Amino acid sequence: MNSFTVLCLVASVVALTQGNPTTPNPTSSSHAASVSGGSTVSGVSKSPEEVKQKIKEQVEALTGACKSQTKITGEQAKIVATQAIPKTEAEKCFLECIYTGLQLTKDGKFNEPAARALAQKRFGNAPEDLTKANSMIDTCVKEVVVKDLNEKCALGRLIRECFVKNGAKINFFPKP
Repeated sequence: MNSFTVLCLVASVVALTQGNPTTPNPTSSSHAASVSGGSTVSGVSKSPEEVKQKIKEQVEALTGACKSQTKITGEQAKIVATQAIPKTEAEKCFLECIYTGLQLTKDGKFNEPAARALAQKRFGNAPEDLTKANSMIDTCVKEVVVKDLNEKCALGRLIRECFVKNGAKINFFPKP
């Protein structure tokens, strides 16, 4: 499994729910209310290739925005495309910024409703994949709980750990 693929998966759903954003807003907590299935952006159907390209662009934009926001180095930012668990505060904060930009966090917690909405948008036409995504979300809801309030940016680490561990267990994420 590749963590970049994890981010791409989530970003694809965000892209589908938010339309065609030009500027990422990693600190935004707004979420599109629509949860209906389908692969459209602004009412226009998107091919799998177009969705894949949109995902790549969104992850790249978030990476750039979060890199600037967290003052992380280019070398440290490479964690986004790996399965590595963040070890430094800078890496944790960077990943937390990415996950916040993808709306996977809200009010200091894993955002289950947004994660489910994203999974529905992305996999509404692929029931087997949707079941796998929801299984992983079920697990992450239980596992992504900040226990040490003194750990800065703990959500960045916890979400990454959950995605890496449980995505591998269910063989959910295809190889790039």
